[in-house]
Amino acid sequence: MFEPLMSAYVIENIDTYLVDYLPGFLDSVRLTTFTLGTKPVRVQSVRWIQESDADTVCMDWAVSFKPSDTSDMNRKQLEKKVNPKVILTIRLGKGMVGAGIPVLVENMSFQGLMRVKLKFMSKFPHVKMVEACFLQKPEFDYVLKPIGGETFGLDVTNIPGLQSFVRDQVHAILGPMMYYPNVFSFDVDKFFSGELDITQANGVLAVTVYSTTAINAKDISGSLNPYIRFYLDKAQELGRSSVQENTLEPRWNETHFLMLNNLKSVLSFELRNQQTESKDRRIARGHFNLSNLNVEEDYCVEGYELDLMHNGNSLSQLKVDMRYMPVSKAIARDDGTVEPPVESNSGILRFTVHECRNLESVRLNPYVRVMINGTERIKTPVFKRNANPKFERSGEVVVLDQTAVYIRVEVKDSISFAEDSTVGVWKCYLVEMMQQLKKNDGWWDLTHDDGRKTFGRIRLSVQWKPVVMSGLSEALGGYGIYNPPIGIVRITFWRARNLKNVEGVASKSDPYVRVMSGSQVRTRTSVIDNNLDPEWGETQYVPVHSDMEDLKLEVMDWEAKIKDRSLGFTVLHMKELVKHVITETDDWYESTGNIIDQWVPLRSANRSPNKGELQYTAEFFPTLDLPEQATDGEEEHHSNQVGKSTDDSLDCIGAPTVFADKPATDLHGVPVKYTPDDLVDLMSYNSGVLTVKIHEVKLPIVATAYCQLAVDSLLPQFHTAKIKGRTLTFNEAGDAFVKEADFSRVAVEIKSGDLDEKEDEKLGYWVEPVNAIIRRIQSRRRSNEKNDDGDWFELMGTSIPGGQIRLSFSYTPVVNFTLNPNESLDNQGQLTVTLLKAHDLMAVNKSGTSDPYVVFTVNGERKYKSTTIKKTRNPVWNNESFIVPIQSRVIASFRIEVFDWNKFSGDVPLGSGGISLRGDFVESFVAKNVNIPLDGVAGVDGYVQVRLLWKPQLLIRKKTHTSVLGDQRTYTNMGLSNTSCDLSSTSRSSSFFLPPSKSSSSISKAAGALPLSFPSLESITRPSPPALSTSTSRWIPTSNASRPRSDSQSSSVFEQRTSIEMSNDDTLSQPETSAATGLNGSVTITLIEARSLVGVDKGGTSDPFARVIIGKKQVYKTKHMKKTLAPLWNESFSCYVSSQPTMMNIKVKDYNRFSNSVELGQYEGNVWDLLRPQDRITVVDRWLPLYPEGQGDIHVKIEFTQQ
Repeated sequence: MFEPLMSAYVIENIDTYLVDYLPGFLDSVRLTTFTLGTKPVRVQSVRWIQESDADTVCMDWAVSFKPSDTSDMNRKQLEKKVNPKVILTIRLGKGMVGAGIPVLVENMSFQGLMRVKLKFMSKFPHVKMVEACFLQKPEFDYVLKPIGGETFGLDVTNIPGLQSFVRDQVHAILGPMMYYPNVFSFDVDKFFSGELDITQANGVLAVTVYSTTAINAKDISGSLNPYIRFYLDKAQELGRSSVQENTLEPRWNETHFLMLNNLKSVLSFELRNQQTESKDRRIARGHFNLSNLNVEEDYCVEGYELDLMHNGNSLSQLKVDMRYMPVSKAIARDDGTVEPPVESNSGILRFTVHECRNLESVRLNPYVRVMINGTERIKTPVFKRNANPKFERSGEVVVLDQTAVYIRVEVKDSISFAEDSTVGVWKCYLVEMMQQLKKNDGWWDLTHDDGRKTFGRIRLSVQWKPVVMSGLSEALGGYGIYNPPIGIVRITFWRARNLKNVEGVASKSDPYVRVMSGSQVRTRTSVIDNNLDPEWGETQYVPVHSDMEDLKLEVMDWEAKIKDRSLGFTVLHMKELVKHVITETDDWYESTGNIIDQWVPLRSANRSPNKGELQYTAEFFPTLDLPEQATDGEEEHHSNQVGKSTDDSLDCIGAPTVFADKPATDLHGVPVKYTPDDLVDLMSYNSGVLTVKIHEVKLPIVATAYCQLAVDSLLPQFHTAKIKGRTLTFNEAGDAFVKEADFSRVAVEIKSGDLDEKEDEKLGYWVEPVNAIIRRIQSRRRSNEKNDDGDWFELMGTSIPGGQIRLSFSYTPVVNFTLNPNESLDNQGQLTVTLLKAHDLMAVNKSGTSDPYVVFTVNGERKYKSTTIKKTRNPVWNNESFIVPIQSRVIASFRIEVFDWNKFSGDVPLGSGGISLRGDFVESFVAKNVNIPLDGVAGVDGYVQVRLLWKPQLLIRKKTHTSVLGDQRTYTNMGLSNTSCDLSSTSRSSSFFLPPSKSSSSISKAAGALPLSFPSLESITRPSPPALSTSTSRWIPTSNASRPRSDSQSSSVFEQRTSIEMSNDDTLSQPETSAATGLNGSVTITLIEARSLVGVDKGGTSDPFARVIIGKKQVYKTKHMKKTLAPLWNESFSCYVSSQPTMMNIKVKDYNRFSNSVELGQYEGNVWDLLRPQDRITVVDRWLPLYPEGQGDIHVKIEFTQQ
């Protein structure tokens, strides 16, 4: 009665296993008929054999299976007799040209002598181990008809030699398995306990790979790109490290989680070289016996140095840490009760794809892909022409936080000569799936990506195996794990000398220094052009997370179109700066007191000779570290560092720090600042390390993307892995140092993974002030929220509205730290200088007056020359202003020189003067009138009055990508004062955000008296309406990032005028442009009129026309209007614009029939600084100022239509 059910079960499920052994020349194999017949296997005799062990029974069985022997069958059995039969349908060919051929196997029989040994135990199922073997080769027979079937089929075993060949092949396969003395063993006890399947993981080995010593690879040609491959017993690969390009001393600082079934194997570390044009080659390997972890406390080995061997010689040593964490299991107590397994948010997820039903068509060739947090974990084989495939495929993955697991299952149709199509998808978070599995049987409906229902259902299941991962805080970040910072390292790069020249004879290297922790570039200096002895004088800050986190300082040559090339490197060993203090109750990190200040030789990253030296200083500053104690009287254990996790999942974000007995000082002896409700007052610590956990990103389109983090930097300080999809689940945390929390801003950019890292294109970005983030952290800690799943924020700069990002934060103060004034964020920016008047100048003309003009010099470079005011000792200038970028106002030199203009005898000095920009003369966003006394000439007296307006800003230097932080600073705790402000210069420069304040109202009053030529107050006081966060009611200022420019351009942009009365030194600056983004679509631009133009013709008029360039292409030119300084065009045109920053240049020129046109002025800016379609600002109608200043204005109307 059981045989028909078993045969039906085999037919239903055998395809799952046949597909794994399908030869390449066959399209598919299907089992269509299977029966073993009605006659069972017989045990003809049993002989018992004495065993020494009392719990073991040994027997010899004579067994046979002869369905054709009817001598022992009665009449009724003969009437119902069914012979064994197996029919396989084999399909040859591909696609439409294939054909199915039935293959028949029948009349199977065998006989043999087996030895069976049973080992018993007291508990169920009472049989612990079964061992079986054939004492001699068994005899078997069969009929095989591959063509013709039952009617016309030919038994191919009648072909001479074929039957013996098949028999010998069977004996060769079975012999090593179960021909005496080889024994086939089956552990029944482990089978029922679930431990028999060696493919199932019973524990996690956390392996932290730090670095190797210099690799002695003389027999390897070409560049060396090393990585580590982990595998067991020379076969099963468990994982790989990242590739370190072109280096003989790789440094990874990565933690990998390897799933193990037991600790009886040998773990091999294979050092391999990645090669692009050939197969990767093994360099060396080392072995570690995992059984050694059984004798170690907590299954842990730290600081292990493994010899990497090649042909018996040691090529290098690998520095690793290893810690084994077993799966938490139920424990049987002596009293018969069972202690349940310890619950943990971290563990091993076993995911199984069982089957699909009722797919769209029987002609489909389905397979399934399972994506866990954007990474493919399971891919089933293809089942040909099957609408109800049974996959039964499982996969396992280490999960650090089960609440952060997002699962996407895709059912695909395999197409031979085209891209595979998606039949349906199913997606869900792991926690939701586990809850739903309690209610249903694991069946889910398939849908399209947009949620529309499609044909078919899929059956899935998960098994959660908890693993307690506490005590892993010393492991370094990598693959989702993050550990709180122990402090920061301040590194000042002074200079380098005698660097390697990789540019050839015509030019020299363009060096910069980058700081690497593992594969992450944490920071870098600016690029010095064409110099083998560069001087930087730049200070960089890098958070560190362990005293073993050595930093690689590498001098690179910047390249425009290829990868930057290494000029040499050195290693900053953290133990030279950091001391780990351990007591009975606490442990913490503090500075050794050592300040490294040295010249170091640079080591070559490849086989080229070492060349060059680098001078730098380095110093360590620890983070606030509180004594370990229970908080709120509930938790039994908390980590002792502010911001460190209290959760088993090692999620470091948002730990509460409310203490029952608040300590007065931290472990470094630094007084701890508290709020009135006894929270650590994070707002009072202006410098610290900001940690940002990027949970997930939802894009409006499917894309391969990654995120990068920047805090007050034009370059990223952390980047995630690349993931493809519309919902990108990263769950990665990165950090960066905050110099001044009051002024700092943090940005997360989403960049396309298909583009080069030097490309500026962004899929979207998010920006917010750091002090707003700290307030959010404090609010969450005050409400004692233990699980921080993050907040959703709207993305800016997306091509299609709807992008979102989910983030969470923590802030760790840095103690014993003082910021140098020249490193302040307020030290760099744009200085707007307005020349107002001069008083009591020296008279040099016979009439007792002078014809004065003023020349402005910054850092020894001439920046601006004013117009000349005739016949006066007290000149007053109108609309005389310029903007100059200042890299460091602490050390900047600002001077003026006053001259008397004389056409024939030469200009006469009237005096000079200067002021310091670091003092009280300059205040952020406050316009101040300053009197500069004159001296330097005998008998000189008087002063020059200027108005100075300072706007802090990160200045984009040459060879850096556009950053959303490279714009005007947004100080949320400052506004404009009631001091008189030059609104004209403000409107013509990059605009900035003004928070609501009394000063704003005073500006509003002043705005009412503005001339009509100025834009509205809204355009003056803020760049765009701020975006509202979806999580809290707060304002997020949008970004106006500066575009990259050369060093000469970054100072100011000069234009030489040919027909206006100005000398060759007359220069005026063009305002900064931004990297604001919009939407794809078209714009209709109407050039209405211009006014107050300069007359260059003999009659004092001009013949003006305008031409417009969008991007790099001229798109329109108006007609010229004769003899006027206020032309009226009213001409319109339309053109396409992309969502990326789009530069618009409008140039007004004087038309000349027989000579070149003369430029009268121009406007240049980003279209998206005027239009903000994301905020529904799609029409703008305003006057735009022409530059150089004082050359008039042009009236335009711009209308946007989304594509």
